[in-house]
Amino acid sequence: MILKNFKWFTLLIILFVVAALIVGFSCGGLNLGIDFTGGSLVTVKINEDYDSEAVRQAALEVDGISGDVSVVKAGENMTEAVIRIQNSGSEATEESLALQMVENIQKIYPNASYEGIESVGGTASGDLITSAVMAVVITSVLMLIYIWIRFDLFSGIGAVLALVHDVIIMICVMCIFRIQVDSTFIAACLTIVGYSINATVIIFDRVRENMRTLNPKEYTKAKLLDRSVKESLERTINTSLTTLIMIVALYIFGVESIKVFALPIIVGIIVGTYSSNLLAGSIWMLLLEKFGKQGVGGRKRVKAIR
Repeated sequence: MILKNFKWFTLLIILFVVAALIVGFSCGGLNLGIDFTGGSLVTVKINEDYDSEAVRQAALEVDGISGDVSVVKAGENMTEAVIRIQNSGSEATEESLALQMVENIQKIYPNASYEGIESVGGTASGDLITSAVMAVVITSVLMLIYIWIRFDLFSGIGAVLALVHDVIIMICVMCIFRIQVDSTFIAACLTIVGYSINATVIIFDRVRENMRTLNPKEYTKAKLLDRSVKESLERTINTSLTTLIMIVALYIFGVESIKVFALPIIVGIIVGTYSSNLLAGSIWMLLLEKFGKQGVGGRKRVKAIR
C-alpha cells in the first residue's frame, strides 16, 4: 500500500514542480529580496519605543520605494530602526528617498532623526547565496552520515531525498505565489530540515523494532513498512498539528516580518509530514529491493524478512 501510494504521490509532486517552474519562469523566477539582490540599509534613530510595522508603512508611502521593505530594531534599548529597501537608482536618489522616509516617520514619531544610509552590493548578496547553499548542503550531508551510522546507507539516502523534496516544494510555493525569498526563508528551510528528519528517524526506528519482534514469514518488507508507518502515524500527525496550530497563529496575528518566516514553515510542516511518513520509507524499500539486502535493522535482520 505504501509503495502504491508513493508512486501516485510522486507523480503529483512532479506535476506540481513542473507547474511551479512554468509559473516561475513566466513571472521572472523567484521573487528575491535585497539579501540576494542588493539594496540599502537606512538607519533612523526613533529615540523611543516604536511599532516596526508603522515605520515600515511610513517608508512604503514614499514614492519610488516598493517591493521588499523590512524594519529591524537596533541600538541601545532597541530605539533605532534599520530599514532595508531595494536599490532605486543612484546614491543621490537613495539619499533623497531616505530623507523622505524620515519625514514620514517623524509624523508618527516627532523625535526621529536620520542617522545614515549603507549600500549592500551584489558581492555581499552573492556571498549570502553561496553561504545559504553551503548551509543546506552541509546539513544534508551531516544528516546522511547520522542516519547511515544509526541505521544504514539506504535509510540515509531516503531521509536526505525526503529533505530535498521538502525544500523543493517550499521553493515552488514561494515561486508560484511570488512570495519574497530572503535570509528568513533560508532559516525556515533549515528549521524544516531539522523538524522533518526527526519524524523520519521515528519511522525508521519503528521499522527496526518491528524487524526484531514480528514473524518474518508473515511480513514482507512492504507489509513491515506499512505497519511501522501506521504505528507512528498518529504520533506524527498529532505533533505536526500542534506545531501547525502555533505557526498558523503566528502567521495570522504576527507582524509582516513574522509572517515571512511563518508561511514557509507552514508549507514545510505539511510536506514534511508527508515525506517522513510516505516518501523516506518508500525510497528505503525501493533501494533495498534494487541494490542490496541490508536495511534498517542490519544485514541479518533484513535477511530474515526477504
